[in-house]
Order: sequence, then structure tokens, then C-alpha cells
Amino acid sequence: MKNVLSIIRVFLVLIACLCFSGCITPRVSRELVEVEKAKNVNTKYVKIHLHDGFLYVLNSWNINESEKTISGNGNYYDFNRKLIASGGATVSFDKIAVLETNDRSTNPGVATMVIMGIATVPFSLYCLINPKACFGSCPTFYVQNNNSEAKLVAEGFSSSICKAMEERDVDIIDLPFLIDRPAQVIVKNEALETHLVQSINLIAVDKARGGRVFQSTKGIFYSVDTLKKPLKAVFNLKSVRDQISVKDYDEWFSLADSLNLMEKEDIFLEFENPGRETGLVMDKRQSLMTTFLFYHSLSITGEATGFYLATIENGNDRIKKRVEKFFNLLGGIEVAVLDERNRWQTVETVREAGPIVSDMHLIQLPKVKSNVLKVRLRMTKGLWRIDMVNLANTIKEVIPQRIFPASVYKNLSKDEEALAKLLNANEYLVTFPGDVYTINYPVVFESGKEYFIESEGYYIEWMREEWLQHQNLKLARRMLINPSGYLKRIAPAYKAVEPEMEEVFWNSRYTNNHEK
Repeated sequence: MKNVLSIIRVFLVLIACLCFSGCITPRVSRELVEVEKAKNVNTKYVKIHLHDGFLYVLNSWNINESEKTISGNGNYYDFNRKLIASGGATVSFDKIAVLETNDRSTNPGVATMVIMGIATVPFSLYCLINPKACFGSCPTFYVQNNNSEAKLVAEGFSSSICKAMEERDVDIIDLPFLIDRPAQVIVKNEALETHLVQSINLIAVDKARGGRVFQSTKGIFYSVDTLKKPLKAVFNLKSVRDQISVKDYDEWFSLADSLNLMEKEDIFLEFENPGRETGLVMDKRQSLMTTFLFYHSLSITGEATGFYLATIENGNDRIKKRVEKFFNLLGGIEVAVLDERNRWQTVETVREAGPIVSDMHLIQLPKVKSNVLKVRLRMTKGLWRIDMVNLANTIKEVIPQRIFPASVYKNLSKDEEALAKLLNANEYLVTFPGDVYTINYPVVFESGKEYFIESEGYYIEWMREEWLQHQNLKLARRMLINPSGYLKRIAPAYKAVEPEMEEVFWNSRYTNNHEK
């Protein structure tokens, strides 16, 4: 009821705004084009960050498609931002690390560039309540189920926030299939972001009769037999066995600590010990804590965000490592087993990022000489949502088969250029908010195989006008220099919005499709 009243209040404010021209905020245009196709783009300014650290700030500019250059008039600065020259300039695409513009209608995009557009998000009342909880991440993947309904099954390269952090991601398609159904994946850009997709392939793996195939955290595929539920699962002296025994979307989760976002918590599990090789199969996703922290970091860096991204793109490992250290402090899910000497031995840590779709991984466990296998899961409070933890007998390693796209459709039209880019290791398919691609593969889904989506690329979050109101470069430096202190300082701010973040997030996708 409280959330409903909040929405009503915001709706009344929005109506009041419409009555006064000074309060009107323009909507984000969807008429977005790639840089090779943009001609004589007319915008207030463009910042061109070069690979050598120098910077052009042009107040008028245009693009030469054939020569792959950007020309305009403005100022040229060195890496210390000392003015070097003023006047006309022409810059080749291959010299650009980051292109930053405030143009809402023609944000250009190309594989060698990182695009930042200053945008607003009034398309959703939910986003007005909490701009730092708006839907955002990476490409979302849908597959039709037995009822021919497109179901959300995966998200790609969730932590690849710039080209320097580009990565390959593999996610299981955990849906029952109709035998001989054509293999097809629907790819969507459902956020205010630019997605640069290098590849989207299928991976098929043979599975034993009645068994499953899971990928380990080390990237190896294992065929396993019947999954076993835990005998016990305890959190804070209370049983959570019913919540984590079966994948049913009734997730176990807790709330973050109010004083320290690094505070840890444990789940203790017990399984019947089969006395042979076993693996822990865990289905989980992150909460929106990392989303909030990422958006908040963009907010406080504000107008300097382009500079920080360009610094990372240009190979400044010091800045990159500081950013990675910040998020690594939150950690993953540490899996430990109680050994014969009654000591907890850490096996490994699961670090799969992403708040949109849960993913399953197999963690190989050591043999323990006891009737009961005791496992501890240790994680940051409020950071993870766990749907299932089961034990499986590891049968054998299996070899995957990679399947490449055969055709690509954008809306209902065949897109040969998109197909060519997905098949070319040196090209990127650039997608913008609202884009939907259907990828067909030259196989059919078979009941005797397990399927995964393999995606590679990176994405660029658009800056929002609501975020820029909180620019604080002093706080941004503190975040990078003393991340542990920052995570304590920011805890109350996160706690204030934590209860409503899931609702805001899921109700603020760019498209009108709200399937979960």
C-alpha cells in the first residue's frame, strides 16, 4: 500500500509538471543510428576522448561515413586539460577511446567507441520514484517454451561495463523443449543503454538419460545424475530448506546490513553423502545492490564519467583495478565443506554477476569420509537471491558443441548485416533501446541435449539527468581510494531504497514486455 501511495503522489506531481512548461522533461527518442549511418548530426557538443589521453570538445560536428572520421569546430586539450589549439579538427575513428554527447536523438555507436548519452527516464512513474533502481544491464535473451510463449532465460556479460571489461558469458537455457522445435533465441535491449554484441552462439551438450549437464565455475561442462535436495538448510537458526530445495522462483534472500554493505552471512546445509565425486548445483542471481552501487558511482562521477571510462579504455590498470577492487569487496558466494578434522575448507567462490535472470553452476566438492556432507555458503548480506541448492553425483566431463547463427531478423525483416557482424570476430552488432533481434540456428532443440547461450560483448549505460544532480567528485575519489569506508558510508542510502528496488526495476523496462 505504501508503494501504491508513493506512485499516486508521483503521478500527481507529474500532472502538475505538465501544467507548467518549466517542469516538462523531454522523452528519450528511439530514433538512434550507428555512427557510420549518421550524417551531419547537429547537437550542442561532443567530447572526443582519444587513446593518447587528449581531448577534443567540439560545439558542432559531422560524420564522414566513407572516410570514418568526425569533423567539427572547437577546442583541443592535452591529458592535463591544458588548451592546445582551437578551430577546425578532423578525428579518425581508430583514434577514439570514448565519444560523449548530450544528443538524445542520434547517439552514434560503433564497435571502437564507447557511447554516453545524457538521457532522462520519465517514461516510467517507477523510475521517478527511484532513478537508481531503473531497469538496466545487458542483452536479455528469450526462448519460446512448450506453449510458444517467449520466456526470459538469460542475460549476457553483466559486468562488462566498457570495452576494456568485455567478456564471454555462458548461461544455461533451463526450459523444457518440444522435440524438433527450431532453435531460436530472441535478443532484446530493454534498457537505456548501448549494447555492443560481438557474438551470440548456442552451445549444445549431450546428456545422459534422466540426467542434466551443468557448467562448472571453471568453464568445464559436467554430466550429472539425479539431483538431491538438502537434508537440512539453516539460516540464522531457521530452516530455509523449502525455499532452496527446488527451482520454483521462490527465492531465498535477506536484506543488507544497515551500517556496512560488506557484512557477511552464512547458510549451513547438510546432504546425504554418496561417498563419491559430487558437485553442488546452485541456482542464484544477484540482488539489486550492485545495480544501485553502479548507478550511484555514475551519479557521483557525473560529467567526469567519460574521462574515467576513457582512462580505463586507454589501459590505465590502476583505475581499472580500483574499480574491480570496489566490487570485489562485496564478493561472491564462498562455498566451504566441513572436513574430517571439523574445519571449514573453502572450495571456491561463485561470482556470477547479474540481477535479471538466475543461472546455475556446478561447484565440484572434495570427498569427505562421513555419512553427512556439510556445506557452508558465506556471502554478503542482501547481495544474493538463491532459488536452489542441490547435490549431484558428478558422472563425467562432456564436450560441448558450438552452434553459430544461420539467420537474423530485426522485427520481421531479415538482417544480413546483423548476421555478418555476429559471425565476424572483428565486428560488433550495436543495439539501442527497444531493439529486438530474432536469431535462428541451423538445428532443432533435442530432448537428449542441454543447451546454453554463449554471448560476448560489452554495454554502455547512458547517463541520466536525474543522476547528474548528485555529482560529487570528492566522494568519487573517496570511493576509489577507500572503497571499504565508502561501502559503510553508503549503506544507509541503499537501505532507504532497498525495499522497493525489485518492484521499480521490473516495472521500468524500456519496452512494454514485463514477462519475468
